[in-house]
Amino acid sequence: CKLGGLPMVKKLNAKQLLRRDGYIFYKRILPVKQINIAISLLIDESGSMEVENRITNAHKPAIVIQDFCSSLNIPIAIYGHTEDYKVKLFSYAEFDSIDGKDKYRLMDMKARSGNRDGAALRFCCEQLNKRPEITKIMILLSDGQPAGSGYSGTEAEADLRGIRKEYNRKGIILIAGAVGEEKENIKRIYQEGFLDITDISKLPVNLTKLIIQYVRKAG
Repeated sequence: CKLGGLPMVKKLNAKQLLRRDGYIFYKRILPVKQINIAISLLIDESGSMEVENRITNAHKPAIVIQDFCSSLNIPIAIYGHTEDYKVKLFSYAEFDSIDGKDKYRLMDMKARSGNRDGAALRFCCEQLNKRPEITKIMILLSDGQPAGSGYSGTEAEADLRGIRKEYNRKGIILIAGAVGEEKENIKRIYQEGFLDITDISKLPVNLTKLIIQYVRKAG
């Protein structure tokens, strides 16, 4: 069995990949050359993410993906965003972080105020667009439609569709998952970039499997 061209000690099934504490573990031999891929993860920290503990459901895959990317030397940036009359971004992991404390900063993630998705998404896409890697993946986790000051409804949705198309043309693969019950709204906005995560318990494994597909192509 191979993971992005990397020899594995043995074949692992999904149950073996997912530990109870949310981490992925796997035996592998790291490649000599760096995998040509970079990933950015943006997480909605709006107030509604507190409902049904949605922020925790977004927090877990963030930890898993950061651990996975760190283990394979894949550059990753992780941001949270909210809006309280102005857009606020919270940096939990940077592409070139060297202090080794990213996984601890992720513990500070929490539900806050509104969400002006367009500005936050554009910032993360711009940072990702500057990376030298060939394959660039932008992942957005949200619990519904944008709801910021003067930024909502059809106009906000049109803005997000425009951002998706703009950065798709620049080679960025944009994937959006809905943490909550508004998956149809997320699907309507992001269309083919929508990731169905109805079963939230499988989100960490499913997101990692998705990344593995691109790792194989970029390896």
